Amino acid sequence: MSDSDGGPEHLAGDRRPSLRAKAAAGLLVVVAVPAGLVAGLGALWAASAATGNRHVALAVAVLAPAGVAWWLCRLALRRVAGPRVGRRLPVAVAVLELVVVAVPLAGLLYGGPAHRPIPSGSGTRFWDLPTGSRIAYTRTPAQGARQDTPVILLHGGPGAPDSQPSPLAPALAAAGFDVYAYHQVGAGLSSRLPDVRGYTVARHVADLDAVRAAIGADRVVLAGVSWGGQLTAAYLAAHPDRVARAVVASPGPVWPPAFPDNRYMTQGGLRDQNQTLGRHPRFLAAHLLTAVTGPRAAYTLLPDEAMDGEFESLVSEFDMRAGCPGRPLRVPGSGFGFWANAMTARDAAQVADPRPALRRVAVPVLVLRGSCDYLAPEVAGEYADVLPDAVFRAIDGSGHDIAHDRPGEYRELVTAFLLGRITS
Repeated sequence: MSDSDGGPEHLAGDRRPSLRAKAAAGLLVVVAVPAGLVAGLGALWAASAATGNRHVALAVAVLAPAGVAWWLCRLALRRVAGPRVGRRLPVAVAVLELVVVAVPLAGLLYGGPAHRPIPSGSGTRFWDLPTGSRIAYTRTPAQGARQDTPVILLHGGPGAPDSQPSPLAPALAAAGFDVYAYHQVGAGLSSRLPDVRGYTVARHVADLDAVRAAIGADRVVLAGVSWGGQLTAAYLAAHPDRVARAVVASPGPVWPPAFPDNRYMTQGGLRDQNQTLGRHPRFLAAHLLTAVTGPRAAYTLLPDEAMDGEFESLVSEFDMRAGCPGRPLRVPGSGFGFWANAMTARDAAQVADPRPALRRVAVPVLVLRGSCDYLAPEVAGEYADVLPDAVFRAIDGSGHDIAHDRPGEYRELVTAFLLGRITS
């Protein structure tokens, strides 16, 4: 009489499995769990790409490795184990696989810090730009005699709008400038893109030019901080005739490929950020998934609601004064957009070098750098070297966020420059 589980009774006569067969079966049992994990990763990618639904992708990614592990164990034990072991071991391995996959994967996809949105104030307005971006902005109107050109403030990140009003807005308004501060696409109260591959340097430049047109100005003044300085450089390279003056404070690299291997950071800044990144494995996993599975599948698994709070938490732990020893400067953020940050930074590393065009730009530019900035001195120094009409000013004792670290000095320098009181 045969046994449905294919135990020893199924074998004819006194025939027993050979040592080779037992070794092969043991190997199959051993590889069942890692083979299931590989199958789970493949299923995760395929399901996320095919369905665009991370809940379905998670279910498939959990069930697929359990099924693979169960099948391999059944295959291994079909000819070498008794009927009771043949039933129980595959089930046990499948359950183990479920736990090994489901717990960390669910934690990765659904855990993490909560997102802190920026509240919409009474002064918040919106532009629906021809680029397709819906952009949130505030306007601080000029007082007294109005200057010819409005000022547009460009926040950092990318994808990291200011959670508090810039100290520049009231100071420049008092000097006669209309001041506009807007949330770049993918962050704050502005719209998010359904396809994250749309977050590019060119898209931000196009949005900025559409903002200029929406204001109704032939030329504008740009004041960018951190990534906002990088965006200012990209806009100057594309539209130098549309900028009257510009300010870049603690700017990011003009062209990131010029600073490979993290050479755009100081040693203190690099050490601080590496330590902080080590406490945020989800942030690292999102970048790894993007590189392995592609942006669309990665975004399906880790959408805005899963990553924006993680990005805010990460940045709030950075020391904005890491270039100098002593008390750190930490600036909490809200309204951040992880995917605007990740994809714009990825694109910035691939764009054409803007420096040849910038060397022909005859626009006065004020370059500011704090002595304790975590970005290397050569980063801001390159703006002063490349731009023909640049003026460089160092701010002693200030970190990366000059606006919050030295607000009085920041206001005075920028206002004086825009009024023509500081020249090269």
